[in-house]
Amino acid sequence: MPDHTTCHLSDEFFGSEIVIRPDSIVYLACSIAENFGQNLNELIVASEISGETDWSDPKQVIPLFNDISITLNNLCRNETAIQKPFLIQPVWKTIGKSPRLAENCLDVFVWSDLAFVRFILSIADLSENCLKITRPTRTAIWLYKMLLDICQNGKFNHEQIIDTCSFNTKNDKAFSSSGQITNPFMKSTRLETPIILKSEIKKIILGGGQELLSPERRFDAILYNSPELFL
Repeated sequence: MPDHTTCHLSDEFFGSEIVIRPDSIVYLACSIAENFGQNLNELIVASEISGETDWSDPKQVIPLFNDISITLNNLCRNETAIQKPFLIQPVWKTIGKSPRLAENCLDVFVWSDLAFVRFILSIADLSENCLKITRPTRTAIWLYKMLLDICQNGKFNHEQIIDTCSFNTKNDKAFSSSGQITNPFMKSTRLETPIILKSEIKKIILGGGQELLSPERRFDAILYNSPELFL
């Protein structure tokens, strides 16, 4: 960070892009199911039409958006819920868009399972007037269908759900969000001033390991082309 959407802002508004793969949503569904146990059934809202829905057809899925929205909000608002760590997002900070690392440059941000549900809700369009199912909206559908199947069948087939609910969009990733979107969720003193100094990188990467990095990746390239960090 900053990414291209936040590089013109002050440090407190810098943000890091996040890219989520479908497998992460599978783990999220499992984490939530374990979290709520038998109480999950009480939080899942399912209309009668859900049992007859062709989940590959957007015209049949969109009428379920209200159920999906209520269900995911139920999870976030449940007073008995205990949040669990779900996803570790590494953060590395540069001086603006330059390839130079900031003095305080490395840290990690931990998303809880329910915080991530709230994040998905904030970026998904679950309005019944929506004209296109975007990747974030599709992710909300995936999560809901997985939880619904757990309640109804005690298990879910994640490959089938992801393939069926593709909505003519590739399944290589669930979604991505820019730093401008993630900043309000991650905003903190640690995001503004990461805890690990660039001088400590040589204590993390040992034995000339920087020479084995792939320079085609931006962070790898910065390390590979900054030999002074390892002196």
